[in-house]
Amino acid sequence: MARSSNQKLKLLHLLDILREETDDSHTLTLSEIIEMLDRRGVTAERKSLYSDFESLGEYGFTIEKRGHGYYLAERTYELAELKTLVDIIQSSGFLTAKKCQELTKKLYRETSRHSAAELDRQVHTACAKAPNEQIYYTVDAIHSAIRDNRKICFSYFRYNEHKQLVERRAGYVYSVSPLALLFDNENYYLIAYTDAENEIRHYRVDRMQKVSVSKEKRSDAQCCQEFDISRYENKAFGMFGGNETLVTLHCQNSAAGAIIDRFGEEPTFLCHDDGTFDVTVRVFVSPQFFGWLTGLGKLVQIQAPEDAVSAYKSYLQEIIALSE
Repeated sequence: MARSSNQKLKLLHLLDILREETDDSHTLTLSEIIEMLDRRGVTAERKSLYSDFESLGEYGFTIEKRGHGYYLAERTYELAELKTLVDIIQSSGFLTAKKCQELTKKLYRETSRHSAAELDRQVHTACAKAPNEQIYYTVDAIHSAIRDNRKICFSYFRYNEHKQLVERRAGYVYSVSPLALLFDNENYYLIAYTDAENEIRHYRVDRMQKVSVSKEKRSDAQCCQEFDISRYENKAFGMFGGNETLVTLHCQNSAAGAIIDRFGEEPTFLCHDDGTFDVTVRVFVSPQFFGWLTGLGKLVQIQAPEDAVSAYKSYLQEIIALSE
């Protein structure tokens, strides 16, 4: 590109230099800025730079002076915020290793090259990385369908004993009304209403393939209008379904934190003088719920209803029998 053409882009080149080379710990003198612009084929003088700084300031970019140097003072993200975003990306199991690297490099552009070195960090996570990037685009399609009030269609898969993905129902195309996306236990889940079963179900997004947004409007069933994602999340354990039941738990006081972590602060604690309390919550009674209870040991017991108590006892007895 000719120098005269570059001259028209002077402010953009200047902004790039300030973004890449300066921060509150690293400044550039006017001479250094002029030299860097010259290497880009842009001519600049000291007086013109003062005017350029003012123009950038009027557009929202604050250029400040420290000693004999200048630097870009305000950025979209603080360095600590960028570090947090990098950690979240690196620890996300639904992203491929390649996509993690691409997103991290994009965040590098939000700070100076000096600070970018501090973003070169690796968060170790126990979850495996996604094998491909399909989920990245599936999530986007689901968001679009929810925004545009459309149903979605897809094929649903499961792993067989040979570690192969096979269709759960061969040749069947699922058509559902998406209600929300939920991120739980390192996985994305689609919460959706199904006209065929007339109920709300959830699907692991990484098991969904051939996803398309339908021209058909989402169902206007009453349960869709009353759906509350936070309540649904509290009732589900490990995103496994079961019979929705109102259960009463008898808990040791030391289990209060575990109950609040699981169900929030809304449920009422009925406290007793013996260092225990009762709490009534709505859950999907399932092996995953029983597994959560078992992990808490003697701290939490099912008190009611009786069929849930019996089901939990049977669950424990079956496990004990397998060990004999």
